[in-house]
Amino acid sequence: MLDFGQDQQLAFADPVDLVARIYGELRFPEVVSISEAARRHRVLNNPGAYSGPWGEGPHFVGHFDRPMDCLAKESAYREVGVMGPSQVGKSEIGNNWQLHTVVYDPTDLLFIGIDRVQIEAYVKKEFDKMVELAQAGREGGDRQRPVLLERMLPGASSDTLSHKRFRGAEFFFYWPTGGRLRALPFSRIRIDDLDEIPTDISDQGGVLSLARGRMGSFAAYGQTMLYANSSPKLGARAGIEAFVGGGTAERLWVDCLMCGAPFALYGDRLDFDRLGTPRDAAASASVVCPGCGGAHLQRDKRAMLQSFRWVGKGETAVSRRDEPAGKVGELEENIRAGFFFDGLFGFRPWSEIAQLGREAEIKLEFEQDETDIKAWDQTIIGRNYRQRAAGDAPVSEDELVLRAQASPYVLREVPPGAIVLIASIDQQGNRFEVSVWGFGLHFRAWLIDRFALVATIGDDGRQRPLAPARRPEDWSVIHGQVMGLTYPMAGAPHLRMKLFNTIVDTGGGGTAEGAATDNAFAWWHSMVAGDVASGRAPLPATAITLVKGGNNPKARTLPPPTKDVKRQIKGAPEAELYVPNVNRIKGVLDRRLNRKDDGPGFIGFPRDVDRRHLAELRAETKVGEIWQREQHRNNETWDLYVYAYTVVLRFGGGDANFAWVPEWARPPRGGPERLAGGEVAQLPRQEPVGAARGEPDPQPTARLAPGRLAGAAGRPRRGIRMVSSG
Repeated sequence: MLDFGQDQQLAFADPVDLVARIYGELRFPEVVSISEAARRHRVLNNPGAYSGPWGEGPHFVGHFDRPMDCLAKESAYREVGVMGPSQVGKSEIGNNWQLHTVVYDPTDLLFIGIDRVQIEAYVKKEFDKMVELAQAGREGGDRQRPVLLERMLPGASSDTLSHKRFRGAEFFFYWPTGGRLRALPFSRIRIDDLDEIPTDISDQGGVLSLARGRMGSFAAYGQTMLYANSSPKLGARAGIEAFVGGGTAERLWVDCLMCGAPFALYGDRLDFDRLGTPRDAAASASVVCPGCGGAHLQRDKRAMLQSFRWVGKGETAVSRRDEPAGKVGELEENIRAGFFFDGLFGFRPWSEIAQLGREAEIKLEFEQDETDIKAWDQTIIGRNYRQRAAGDAPVSEDELVLRAQASPYVLREVPPGAIVLIASIDQQGNRFEVSVWGFGLHFRAWLIDRFALVATIGDDGRQRPLAPARRPEDWSVIHGQVMGLTYPMAGAPHLRMKLFNTIVDTGGGGTAEGAATDNAFAWWHSMVAGDVASGRAPLPATAITLVKGGNNPKARTLPPPTKDVKRQIKGAPEAELYVPNVNRIKGVLDRRLNRKDDGPGFIGFPRDVDRRHLAELRAETKVGEIWQREQHRNNETWDLYVYAYTVVLRFGGGDANFAWVPEWARPPRGGPERLAGGEVAQLPRQEPVGAARGEPDPQPTARLAPGRLAGAAGRPRRGIRMVSSG
């Protein structure tokens, strides 16, 4: 017999409470501002940081009130935009608006995120947590009642990752596709991370235009509201900066605690030690008044923020001694309210901002890599990246010639400072273009050698032109005429230095690019397998790098290598193909090339280098994020430098000390430490072993004595480690 609990005493609901709730649902919602709703109902739970009611934590949030309240139905605006870095509260403004929509002004709302991953992360980490923690109010015995949960409709379909159903309001969470943004009408839309969303969605236009199209049926009644926020990345005339700048364009002004004068609180007001270490920068961080020079420390931040006012178009900030509101003028009429947020009034400590900024500056100075300084501008400070001047105008071809003429070393010798030698080869339809580069501390670089392999000896014993794309056997010249080279040390020609690695471009060859790539992989396999007949020992996979330039400017600098299954040989080592982000690498190398004084990243050239090879370094210009070759100009030396640096990234990543270079590949002891510029005696021109400049290899198959190349049998390669580069 089933037990229905007949022995238990029945419990009845409180009739007073029941009637109060029923009649409460019939009342018009209380008119409450969004900022007040957040203080009444919002509860934060951030383990490791502040947890508790909104507005009662250690961080001042009064400056959020105006952007939030501009989203109210009664406001004078139909659009609101916020530009700023991470951790400044851009998302919290939208979250509090959504909370207010459910409790006080129910209607449908569309949330647009970057992609499915971002949507799921937001719903699980932010929205669901807000729904679970929001309470009915701060006063009264029932203040702990879950105000959002009790408004959610029953049933599993009411609580999914893409759809939340409340009484009178349905929230949809979509990522941008033409079909999704075309299907349903909405009066309220929130766009998160605007600058990360493609500027043209399914060939139908930008997300802002598509969103406005979904609101057309509500526009005539003045019931629409669009909220867009983002960290900037698309430039001043596009994306979130253009959206905010086209509105009221308001900035936060505060009062100096020393002199009382107002100033705009933005990144340039942060002062820190820009000559010391990141730790020194953190210890010295302060916000300086541009008027009196008074320095405000982290402990002054809250008091300074409490003096805030938003100042937009048509308004002027003044001292509160002259005007209690702290500003004069009248804000220009606009249907869009726009706000520029800055990292200085976000949640991140000033010391951390300064430390991260100094770390980025050091990386730019010593590695000529703009990646971290760009991220600092965009995600820490909250402004579009401002390119730092390298201290020099872009170097010209004539200036490179003058630099070479003043050089203390000549072609095919290694100057002091070079720690490792790398050969790079660019495959062309009828030749191999070859260069050898030396690299030293802090990515100093020197062009050591530059030549072309144009001919070989055919089966008939006669010289013939190379055809790398059509003739797999022509690749044998690389081993004999490049990989076996050693180079004398400048000032000590009896000391010679070996090549560490040879990097070869697998593409090219005109219309026969596929065949050229096949030949490149076949050659790699023959090198690591060895040749018993000729006595050529197997080479380790670390002796050769196969490369193909990547065309995605947003990719990592050097992604992990790929493995082409179709070109692998069963039972043989797997050939790896590296696809560097050549656009990003060229940006780094261009900054180094433009450096005119010796120091980190400086590039040296032999004084007898062919001017044509220097001209090839200036054959490309940057258009947007893409480097493009100027018409009718050769760029082989430029590409060869990119390939050589790819080897540095493959083995050393960001190690500016080159500690990864094994002992056998370093310069031999006993060489000079420096050469006097322009005063070095002309050294005997000693050809590297096995070299031939445009001359055919005397043997159809190049021979290498066992042990000549480090890593051959009897002399194992040691000390090589692999480091990924992001």
